[in-house]
Amino acid sequence: MNRERYHEVQERVEQVLNVLGEHDVTATILETLSSKNHDSKMNMHVSIGAGVTLSCQHPGGGEGTAIIDLGSGIFGERSWSDAASMTRERMEELGSLLENLQSQSKQLEATISSLAKTFTQAAVAQEQQATPVVEQPVEQEPEQLEEESEETSNTKTNRRRGGMFGNQLTLDD
Repeated sequence: MNRERYHEVQERVEQVLNVLGEHDVTATILETLSSKNHDSKMNMHVSIGAGVTLSCQHPGGGEGTAIIDLGSGIFGERSWSDAASMTRERMEELGSLLENLQSQSKQLEATISSLAKTFTQAAVAQEQQATPVVEQPVEQEPEQLEEESEETSNTKTNRRRGGMFGNQLTLDD
């Protein structure tokens, strides 16, 4: 169970790292766009995924705008510099999430290691208990031996052989 949880946390760490990479690229692009001369006309290509890019033109005369997710599925139009700063803030939040996931991963790894050591120690102890120990036979007094042999012979003679139906009496009996 701990190993499954550990693998889940590792997958989440990878996902957060991918999202952080995307945010970094986006913030860098937005910061570059906002630092350009806004008085001149700009031509650019924007990738929309699946190998498709759109051609965009910014007429100049001020900083351009981008549509950004403000949260809860609400999108708003913000200037490039505002969108860049919002993206950087999200990166900081994702960084704290990444640290949290990494600490969980370390705790789970330590737990798994501890459980593995405990299991190994228990298995070694089990093996040691399973190996037969040669014991010296205890000598009994002759009187006890005679009593035991009489008891076993009595039980043998009193014992009936089971019939077809087990130990139950039949009509032939």
